[in-house]
Amino acid sequence: MVSNAQDTVSLKTVEITAQKNNLWRVGKKVESIDSTIKEQFKFNSVGDALSFNSPVFIKNYGAGAVASTAFRGGNASQTALLWNGFNLQNSMLGQADLSLLPAVLFENIDIEYGGSAALWGSGAVGGSIHLNNKTKFNQGIFTSSNLGAGSFGYSNASTNVLLSKQRFISSTKLYGLHNQNNFKYEDNETIKRRKNANYTFYGLMQEFKFLINDKQLLSVNAWINSNHRRLPASNPNLESKMFQKDEALRLTADWSYVKTTFKSNIRAAAFYDRINYTDSIAKIFSKNLVRTIIAENENYFQWHKNNQLNFGVNVTSSRAVTENYESPKTLSRASFLAGNKFVWKEKFTAYAALRAEYFSVGKLPITGNVSLEYKLFKTLSVMLNAAKVYRQPTLNELYWQPNGNKNLKPEQGYTGEANVEYKNQIKHFSVLVSGAAFTRSINDWILWLPGAGGNPTPVNVQQVWSRGAETTWKLNYKKNNFNFGISVITSYVLSTTQKSYLENSSAIGKQLIYTPRYTANGNFSAGYKHFNLVFFHQYIGYRFTASDNSWWLNPYQVSSLRTNYSFNFKRIKLITYLACNNLFNSNYRVIAGYPMPLRNFEFGITIQTLTQRHEGTEAQKNLTNKK
Repeated sequence: MVSNAQDTVSLKTVEITAQKNNLWRVGKKVESIDSTIKEQFKFNSVGDALSFNSPVFIKNYGAGAVASTAFRGGNASQTALLWNGFNLQNSMLGQADLSLLPAVLFENIDIEYGGSAALWGSGAVGGSIHLNNKTKFNQGIFTSSNLGAGSFGYSNASTNVLLSKQRFISSTKLYGLHNQNNFKYEDNETIKRRKNANYTFYGLMQEFKFLINDKQLLSVNAWINSNHRRLPASNPNLESKMFQKDEALRLTADWSYVKTTFKSNIRAAAFYDRINYTDSIAKIFSKNLVRTIIAENENYFQWHKNNQLNFGVNVTSSRAVTENYESPKTLSRASFLAGNKFVWKEKFTAYAALRAEYFSVGKLPITGNVSLEYKLFKTLSVMLNAAKVYRQPTLNELYWQPNGNKNLKPEQGYTGEANVEYKNQIKHFSVLVSGAAFTRSINDWILWLPGAGGNPTPVNVQQVWSRGAETTWKLNYKKNNFNFGISVITSYVLSTTQKSYLENSSAIGKQLIYTPRYTANGNFSAGYKHFNLVFFHQYIGYRFTASDNSWWLNPYQVSSLRTNYSFNFKRIKLITYLACNNLFNSNYRVIAGYPMPLRNFEFGITIQTLTQRHEGTEAQKNLTNKK
């Protein structure tokens, strides 16, 4: 059949381009934002989707403001954020802002738990977030347009136009949103309005794929975004004249070649990130530009029926231009990776890898990891992972004037985790239960401390031990036109300072600031025919705001109710959407000094069109027969 030929081509391209993805899943706890949940967050950011659907704590300064991760007791610079395998961490800051990433741009959002510095390099310490574009060949012409609005002057628009032929794909995504962000909040039993917090984001993502022949695939991607926001003061009663403009241009290219026992990828990327910050009250006018060039080659050789060897090289160079350095500065690193994957009877899988790097400033350690996965039964798996991890100092940590520290050493240490997962399909029920325990010890942890002239300076000052456990409970039922699901995700994280180079440090044995010990997320979903309803609930425990744990923020609970209804016509699908955020009007702060909105609403509409798939060609049918 023609459809079989088309599916084979789609599977073939995934096999070519996702080899490293297959490797990082071995022996790891991996969670994905499923399509039902992703549909409920298509008008929101990646940070919002992760906050309600994973144990990853998102440090959120408010709507449109910075959102970063505290992954298993780490910080934002210890989380790798990967777009189609390329790390988006800003080389000056060492982190990425999740509030600037619309969830609607990505077909897949996956969370990888545990250290993976051997595969992804610097920063993959606590875990990694994977944002992938997965378009398939021969899907016809598909369009999707979203229009949304909500409380406090919120408006949102996006569109996706997909042209998918037998050997060519063009995917164009446009998005824009604006928010006056003058929300209501409670302060000392008085209802106030937020001020000086409006923002506007817009951008374009373009993807091209060319299936050159049955052995070669070429992908080219471009992503442009511009974000303008006004920044409120940490004291909401004070006037603010702070503005920030973020602009980014991201270009990538990927050529893949596959034969029976050998596969190779040549990939390149160029990222340009500009951050301009002004504060007319403090008379600060800062312009910052960082350019990152990445080139890498990955190779996979099936040298035995049970063994696959992979090896590759990566060269990354970042150059920053800012008046906050004495002159433009460049950081470069070159790395070599080698690993082997062993599979036995589809029951046991093992992967081991080593990564050696050269860094233009100082030395980086040789890193590695060993991952094991064993299926005790068809429904029960045990996974183990151990890794040596590191994070190189950022450009700001090394060169910021007046107190950057060129003598900083990389943060480095060891991680380990064990995960047990039960997954089963019982008639109309699907069940997933998993439990993970982890430990991580990091030496030479970098902190910014008061330095000469009262200016902060970064110092390798601490040894931090993070340990804890996570559980996932999911039950889903689907029969005919009815479905429901229940999900509960819990996390316990103890992340404490074990040693400090500071005399008489009051932080020894204390929990890191803004690292909640307990978190829990739950949701209940129900659907009938074209109607879906999802209730989300989140609990976040105490967050200490002082390193000696003498000050803290109280725990909070917040809920969201989201629903959509679809109308299906011949080739048009209309989806209406309604959400009530902070359903029970909780008064809470994620970060001290930054209030969060009381009850608020969103609504929207999506219009989708789809033409029939193209007919298969004789060449495609011949390609299928070869396989």
